[in-house]
Amino acid sequence: MIKRATLGCLILMFLSCASAGQLTETQTAARNKGIALYQQSAWTSSQPFLKTAAEAGDRNAQYFLGEAIRLSNRYMTDEAKKWYEAAAEQGDLYAMLRLSNKNDLCTVLEECTGKNSEEWRAHAIKVARERADKGDTEAMIVLFTAKQGLEWLERAAESGDSYAQQLLASAYKRGQGWFLIPGSREKAIEKWFKASAEGGYPPGMYLYANYLYEHNGSKEEVGRWLKKTAESGHIEALGGYALNIAHLPDSYGFPLDLVKAYGFTYLISNLKGGATSPEEARLNLPEIAKKMQPKEIELGISFAKEWEKTHPPLSYFDPIYGY
Repeated sequence: MIKRATLGCLILMFLSCASAGQLTETQTAARNKGIALYQQSAWTSSQPFLKTAAEAGDRNAQYFLGEAIRLSNRYMTDEAKKWYEAAAEQGDLYAMLRLSNKNDLCTVLEECTGKNSEEWRAHAIKVARERADKGDTEAMIVLFTAKQGLEWLERAAESGDSYAQQLLASAYKRGQGWFLIPGSREKAIEKWFKASAEGGYPPGMYLYANYLYEHNGSKEEVGRWLKKTAESGHIEALGGYALNIAHLPDSYGFPLDLVKAYGFTYLISNLKGGATSPEEARLNLPEIAKKMQPKEIELGISFAKEWEKTHPPLSYFDPIYGY
């Protein structure tokens, strides 16, 4: 049974063990660097690294290269479609879903070649059903994503997939599903956010911390999950944690630690992606520095460089099939 329940798999950004054996050490390093940059919203910078592994036949690199090209151009291009097709031909279900999207500009303008969207959709659902029947939870999530029913997501969550558990909690929170007994929806939302968090999925941990905060959970419990999420490399959680340990302000009773606060904020400020977190970090750095001596700032930068060596790359942990 395929599950996405361990942080070890997340550190590799959902890379398959099988594909790693097909690459040289240099190609593997390029793929990992490319996906790390992609997960930091550095879509343009990620492409040369991803292309190295994609050209060597790595399915994961092919899919993420297609994503990076599509997102950096803000619409599907023939080049992006080429890499989605390469990944889809190797059985990547998310690539098949991308190719089945009727709304992208490439399809609307009829500039793309190859199978049409209806053929890819039919093929994706067929393959996903076959895999789901064998217990593949990723295939179950794909079927839910392809609007084949909430029950597929429920099956994946019940099977222990921490990504599915977070998606299911979020779906219930949006009002999906039926609950006859008053209060049972809220219990289900909490149950699945908690399960995802305890399964080690960083977005699940972050959303569970937010859920506890919104529902008057103890500040110690909220703080514990915020810290745990930050330590996983979750960019937004790390930024919030840094401000709290700098006491700007401290909402959860963390000890003051300006060196770490500066170091974490420094790391985020140096990200190259187009999201807002690096901009916010650059604004927060001087506020933290006001409370520090020059030597402490130097220690903060040194701490950041050492921390970076021993932790997974910072990531927004965007879903594989996102926007």
